[in-house]
Formats: sequence, C-alpha cells, structure tokens
Amino acid sequence: MKKLFLSFCITLAATASYAQLAIKVTPLTLLRNMKFTGHIEYLIPGTPNVSVAIGVSPNLFPKSSGLEDQAGGLYYDIDFDNSKAGISIDPEVRYYFNKPMEGMYGGFYSSQRFSSATLNEYQDYLMDPADSSYYYANPTGGTQGLRTHVGVYGLQLGYQKWLGPDDRIIFDFYVGGGTAITTRTYDMGENLGGPGFETEITQRIALRGNVSIGVLLFKGHDE
Repeated sequence: MKKLFLSFCITLAATASYAQLAIKVTPLTLLRNMKFTGHIEYLIPGTPNVSVAIGVSPNLFPKSSGLEDQAGGLYYDIDFDNSKAGISIDPEVRYYFNKPMEGMYGGFYSSQRFSSATLNEYQDYLMDPADSSYYYANPTGGTQGLRTHVGVYGLQLGYQKWLGPDDRIIFDFYVGGGTAITTRTYDMGENLGGPGFETEITQRIALRGNVSIGVLLFKGHDE
C-alpha cells in the first residue's frame, strides 16, 4: 500500500506542470440528504478540453422503507442508533466548449448513494390526543435490515469561472436532469411477527442544480 501511494504521488508530481487540477466544495446539499460535497476535477492531458471529476458526500440520514411504513398489518420504523447514513459518490465527465476547465461546459454526471438501516417492528401506530401527533407503540421485538442504493444518471450544462489573484478561485454553476433508480434490498429479518418488506426497485425523474466554490491547484503548462 505504501509503495502504491508513493507511486501515485510521484506520478501526480510529474504531471502537475502539464495538468489542471482543482478542488471544490458544494455547501448547499441538505435537499439531497447530504452534509456537503467535496470535489476533485482533473483535466485529461492531450484531450480537447475534457475533464473528469469525482465528488464524495457524507449523507445526513439513512433511507427509510419508502412511502409506506406498514406491511402485513404491522408497522416499521428506523432504529437510527443501529443505522448508517452512508456516503454518496458523484463521478462526472465534462467537455468545455472554449477553454480548458473554464467557461461553458456540458457532460454526463452520476450519483451513487449508499445507506443501510435497521427497521424495528411495532404492532400499533397511535395518535397522542395531547397534540395529535402519531407514534409507534407495542414493539414486537422483530427487526429487518435494509440496504439502499440510489443511482442517478443524467446530463448537465454549466459555467465555471476563475476569479481572484492569479485566477485561482473557482465558481462553478450547473444544472441538469436525468433519472434516479432506487433499489431497496431487505434481509429476511429476525423475530418478525409479520411478513416485513420485500426488495423493490423504483424510478423517478431527477433534477440537478447547484453552485460549487473551490481552488485551482495546478493551472497547466499553458498558463
């Protein structure tokens, strides 16, 4: 592992003077169930303004069982203490229409989001007369595991601007759309009093739009 890491560092240092490399962060990601997204974008040497990028996000919450929480007359709720919000990985390929990693661009994007959860089983879902709120009651002691994968695939358009001293500050604006495929995989469960949930796959339209800010680390040999 140390030799592999050392080789990576040597290769990066050797190509830095010919490459463009930027690091960015997208801070406004709460609506995507993420704390933030950190990005690395790299211009592929020898290509007509083509870059590749990858973003990594810590998720806020694990995905639930979906639109309904009832199966076979029993109720299921997430046990947050035994669930993991997981991470999201966002790869991209961009083509810049005029300048390398600057100005208008278009391309492909994806988002691969992973989380896991434990669902507790209850006999009742009751209303509290004091405030009309609902709560789960009378646990059966049964649990069911859930692994969720959301795969988003689409196209995007954007504009990346360099600002500041030596044009090192980056503002990246982008919008796009595609499809999101959600796969919820349930295990057999333990001590369930009912049938629990079965694995399901759903699909929906996904829209994309946000702003990232960052720093251009290497500007390439043309700068």
